[in-house]
Amino acid sequence: MSSSRLTLTPNSSGSPSARPPEETTAELPIWLQRTLLVIYVLFCIELGLMLVIVPWTRLWAGNSLLLRWPAVQTWLMNGFVRGSVSGLGFVDIWLGVLEAARYRDRH
Repeated sequence: MSSSRLTLTPNSSGSPSARPPEETTAELPIWLQRTLLVIYVLFCIELGLMLVIVPWTRLWAGNSLLLRWPAVQTWLMNGFVRGSVSGLGFVDIWLGVLEAARYRDRH
């Protein structure tokens, strides 16, 4: 069972009343909010572009790390796997664009 803390303060009639505790949250400065947004959007777009493009290049096919596991390399060369990774890249790009479009300054 959880217990919640209530603060009892006298109201104008002198009887105590229950009021929820005040939350104090420090808002980030607007310049920092905007900087973090730009970094997040650029990261999403860059990662998304890499996920869209890399599965269709020689970097994906000729990966020297996968030479020890030919079954994994064959699986990664499957068009469905490549398309799925590219689809994740498009979703990542969409998230970055959507976040930029929905941004509002918090005062």
